Amino acid sequence: MDWQKKAFFLWLFFVQSLFAGEKTPKDVSVQELLAQGLSPKLVAQWKTKANQSRESFFEWKRSLAGNDAKLVSKVWKVLHLSYPKAQKSELQQGKPTQKEFAKVAKGNQNPSQTSETKVDEVFVGLSTQNLDVRNLPLEEKNHSAVSIGGNQNGNRYVLEKRDEQFLYGIDLNLQSYRITSGSRYKPIPHFYFDKDPNFYSQMDRPGSPLPQPIQSSHFFGTQFPYEGKKGELGGFFANGFSHHPGIYFSSPNNSYAGVWSPGGQKSSFFVNDTIQLDTFGNHRIQSETIFDKKESVGFLYTKSESKDSVYFFDSTVYRDSPLLYGNVANGEIRPEIPQTLGYARGSYKHLFGGEGLSSQEGHRYETGSSVFFPLFASNWGNILFRYRKYNERGNYQFEEIGRAIFYEWRKEKTVFSVGFETREKGGQWEGKIAIPISSSQLIELSALFREGNLNTRSWFENWTYASDFNINLSDREEILKLKFVSSFLSLNVSYSKREESPNPILFINFQFLHRMEI
Repeated sequence: MDWQKKAFFLWLFFVQSLFAGEKTPKDVSVQELLAQGLSPKLVAQWKTKANQSRESFFEWKRSLAGNDAKLVSKVWKVLHLSYPKAQKSELQQGKPTQKEFAKVAKGNQNPSQTSETKVDEVFVGLSTQNLDVRNLPLEEKNHSAVSIGGNQNGNRYVLEKRDEQFLYGIDLNLQSYRITSGSRYKPIPHFYFDKDPNFYSQMDRPGSPLPQPIQSSHFFGTQFPYEGKKGELGGFFANGFSHHPGIYFSSPNNSYAGVWSPGGQKSSFFVNDTIQLDTFGNHRIQSETIFDKKESVGFLYTKSESKDSVYFFDSTVYRDSPLLYGNVANGEIRPEIPQTLGYARGSYKHLFGGEGLSSQEGHRYETGSSVFFPLFASNWGNILFRYRKYNERGNYQFEEIGRAIFYEWRKEKTVFSVGFETREKGGQWEGKIAIPISSSQLIELSALFREGNLNTRSWFENWTYASDFNINLSDREEILKLKFVSSFLSLNVSYSKREESPNPILFINFQFLHRMEI
């Protein structure tokens, strides 16, 4: 079956799953429960627990026995129910005190990293990707994987086939000790660490049975309790990371982690923390770095929002390298030269603001800055004007001025934006749509179309799997990207075309995860 047929069937499955959505216990009506054979008393218990916390519902579910347990499990399977994490409004009901805010600031707590209730289950995972581009062998264009595993008493295991390789993964918790071995599980939340260059997991989230695929790695450590949670300290061996063994640690809330190989003089650190302050608003920091005497790589991302959600600021700095990837990743052919890029933006109510960017890629050095302000503002969206300056030094000596008018509407994670920028020798259309369908589903569409003979590259937001935000420079004539992510399904489609090449690049990645409680 050629890739066009694969893409067609994947698209049909995606659309069907998208409109199906995820049904939670709260969404089940009394009539549906009675129709499945539940007694009025059991229905009343279901509705009561479903309106409480997620943990309360699963506690009640596990406490059932005999026929009641069978009926509830039957409803769960027949109606294809799921129970995502608490909504933002539910989390805010238990707003931390000032003392608890201080703990968050010190990294002792992280609301975004709370672990899910451990439920015994089995699961099946599927992954396939296709890259339609010339001058690459077939084995580098197509990758597929199938995984079968389970989670029982807090212990995880998986058997999988990635391309032609048969692999395994185990994650065992033995009282105060933990052992992970194989090519899937590790006790640290790193994305870059020992990653499989041909695969990534869009299902990598707290409690997921399919975190980021890795190469063969082995960890053994001890768990130490701290304020009701467990941190870890131990040793590891991962030949893909270093030919020498090392030590690792992970904080009790998984907000901080690190590995160090003394013999290989190589280390890696991870940070993902949220700081909430009564006076100074909410702040987020994400970072992952690999320090190596040959070449260091990594990123740092920060995001700040004032208490009244009026002022916004975020910044990102990263050093990318082909050493992190195979020949192809996420539809992009990685450059042979490492790139260092920094970007920052700030705004007032998303109406007035500015941006700055600086990038160095070999002898190519690019900088830019911009300001934007509203021409018209309303509850239905804003008409904004943007003035941007582009500079390129090194290989070329270019300078361009861009003037753009675009429509934008933002509300929390929902974004609608479309506009046109004109430059001296052409222009570009740009747009983005981001819609959170539910607490665990998101669909994004982004596009860029360059016209004329532009001297400098365009700023374009990339997909990223390690941080919440990433921006890059692109000279592609056309870019169109579609992303849908949920707890059970993800679809990434990327289409791009260079002006000097008649052959476009099409990348499709599809992932599916089905979990069955036992």
